[in-house]
Amino acid sequence: WEQKVQFRTSSAYVAAVAVMRAFEIASRALTLAIFAGLTHPYGYWWALILDYGVMLFLIVRHQSVQFTYGLFVALPLVLVSLEPLVWRREDHAVPKDSYYMVRIFEFVVMWVLIVHKQDAVDAHIDSSSTWLGCEALALISTLGLYVTLPFVWRVARRHELSRDVADWGEDGVKEGLHGDLYSD
Repeated sequence: WEQKVQFRTSSAYVAAVAVMRAFEIASRALTLAIFAGLTHPYGYWWALILDYGVMLFLIVRHQSVQFTYGLFVALPLVLVSLEPLVWRREDHAVPKDSYYMVRIFEFVVMWVLIVHKQDAVDAHIDSSSTWLGCEALALISTLGLYVTLPFVWRVARRHELSRDVADWGEDGVKEGLHGDLYSD
């Protein structure tokens, strides 16, 4: 996805983004699964609904897309970030800095609850090695995400797409597409 929107990125950048996205997906999925297991039957759904509300709030506050479109864009953003990092801040439905701050806050809240309920897990689950393995993988993948994100972010800012097109809707204004793709 990153390479489709930015043709001049290196294969090393695309590989780093792939590793970062893998960490992001693993971190989000494992943390949500552990949280859902501890807060069954409603914790998972409340987490997703609250996350959807936060994404809608950020979309409305940022105002880069219309609210009706934002209702649909917020759905996948509840699970993972899909928008390319090389897009300008103005082009994101939810700016990446806000998005990842929400993820960090959410991670901390979920893990406080997970650690708080750890005694209940130890008392009810006989094979705690599987549970402990999932927790370890969730923490390692989250650490991997937070270690790779600043490096990928810095390179993405250097290769940020420029905004050469004045208005996509007008005829004959698309000449800006043939200019330099870098905003440096």
